[in-house]
Amino acid sequence: MEPETSRVVCIGGAAVDRKYRALATVRPGTSNPVTSERSFGGVARNVAENIARLGTQVSLVSIVGTDDNGLALISDLERLGIDTRHVTLSEAHATAEYVAVLQPDGELAVGLANMAIFDEITPALLRGIRPELGSAWVFADCNLPSETLHDLIGLARRRAFMLAIDAVSTPKVMRLPRDLTGVGIFFLNLDEARTYLDRPEVSPQAAAEALLARGAEQVVLTLGDKGLVAADSFEIATIAAFKAEIVDATGAGDALIAATLVAMLKDASLVEAVTLGTVAATLTVESPVSVRPDLSLALLESTSSLRAEQTFKRELS
Repeated sequence: MEPETSRVVCIGGAAVDRKYRALATVRPGTSNPVTSERSFGGVARNVAENIARLGTQVSLVSIVGTDDNGLALISDLERLGIDTRHVTLSEAHATAEYVAVLQPDGELAVGLANMAIFDEITPALLRGIRPELGSAWVFADCNLPSETLHDLIGLARRRAFMLAIDAVSTPKVMRLPRDLTGVGIFFLNLDEARTYLDRPEVSPQAAAEALLARGAEQVVLTLGDKGLVAADSFEIATIAAFKAEIVDATGAGDALIAATLVAMLKDASLVEAVTLGTVAATLTVESPVSVRPDLSLALLESTSSLRAEQTFKRELS
């Protein structure tokens, strides 16, 4: 699908994030001294904030509670210039919350999520935004209920708009249909791909090919410190990871997605876009916050020119 717009609609999770960083290696079954902080998160919300910081118009479609957390979250989105007209208030559930317990080096030790509110993002709730979907690219995360994801993918097939999807986790990727026709870009990691394909030993390249065979137009398969695989019907490219001093790994995938989409909206190829996305992810893990407040296209481009880049391509057989 060719870029035709300069706006992205992000659909999915918006949450309060609480981070607890251990002062020593986390020991299960006992008390661990930590430092703590609160911020706003959720995959779709984080992607939307990154997109806004990269200078592209963005709307968020999500749901929050009527509690103080929800109202503060909406206020922060508006401060960032994100369109919140389609953020719904729920009387039935509290605002979603994600708790991350981090090792001293910033790696995740355990994550806890209360995301029941997202069950309210039903196909009926999204009907009000359907007229807008034809004039924007759409990003959705798998925090959405399965029937909503199926409905959204079916709508993308019929209306031929660009739909990008993030798997979020190994349990949540199973909410997607087996037929991925209608998915323009599928973002996931290797564990999520192996779970979705029910192929525990599949290689990254073979997993990417299998996902393309199921109908996804483009696949971005992340491999941690080994980089990522970017695949479409023409080629598979392996993009090496940039060296990073990890401060906090939270939010790296969201930055990757946002920068990739923004670059593709500006007519970059998939390989060019995910390379810029890799830079965004690297800068994010080197920051103590989930979304860098100084993120910009100029920062990504200047950083990219300073860091080594290795790309290996091969034609699909």
